Amino acid sequence: MVSLVKWGSIHRNKTPVQSQIDLCEICGKKAKFIDSNGHKHPYCSRSCARNGTGPSPTACVLQGCRATGKPAFANFCTEAHAREGVRLGQVEACELCDIQPRTVGTTCIPCDRLVRTEPRLRELNADGKTFKNLRAQFLSEWESPTDSPSLERIYEIILPRDVRIRHDYYKTSNPSFEEVRSFHSSQCICDLGTKEPVLCNFKSCGICCIVKSCFKSFALVFGQGVYSYRNPALADRFSTSCTSSPYRVLIACDAAVEPAQANVDESAEEESLFVPLADGILPVYIFMYTTKK
Repeated sequence: MVSLVKWGSIHRNKTPVQSQIDLCEICGKKAKFIDSNGHKHPYCSRSCARNGTGPSPTACVLQGCRATGKPAFANFCTEAHAREGVRLGQVEACELCDIQPRTVGTTCIPCDRLVRTEPRLRELNADGKTFKNLRAQFLSEWESPTDSPSLERIYEIILPRDVRIRHDYYKTSNPSFEEVRSFHSSQCICDLGTKEPVLCNFKSCGICCIVKSCFKSFALVFGQGVYSYRNPALADRFSTSCTSSPYRVLIACDAAVEPAQANVDESAEEESLFVPLADGILPVYIFMYTTKK
């Protein structure tokens, strides 16, 4: 079966990003300074004001525009011209929003700020290729003599950069380990899946607590380490809800495990995957589904 571990970074829905209109025109990271008289300056601090003194030596990157380019807009003169430059193919688009130019590595400034804080969710298009491939894998991996699932919604989990760095370091430190797709679940007490794709703040919500902490915090603790299952039907046994939501919820994970676990005989259906440290497992998708006998 084709692995879907890396597909989330290739196919994404396009969502609008925050406006950069109030960001410092030099560093593009902090808000513009507003003095006691209410006047908004184009810079965030004295250091940026000094760096921005005098005319810029470069013009707006957009072809045909002679206005001054600004670092906050990837050397375009305005946010509108920055987006137009992406649309025309003059510069590469941010790999997350696919709208703004890349200014911080492979992302734009607003997206970089978002992924530095905590995980956030983005719903996949049910008609998109990624959703269909994930659904096919989910249904093929589901093995149950009594229940059959219907996958309704999928949220991609956008993880902070430091979380992915720790996971990569864990894999580098254990070169013989293999990464496999597995499933984990717990009690969900919020209305996830019925409104906007937003994680709740309830400490007793087994799903949102795990995703927000990336397996460092649990609403219910059963011991050290993290257990997950290749067969989503086995993880479904822990998928309970105390809300009126019509969905059951599973977290699809990328787990780095020892070869003995990765290559276990498929007939051992009750075998769970064990990861001793949270850095060894990433929550990558949230699956919302229903089951019928």
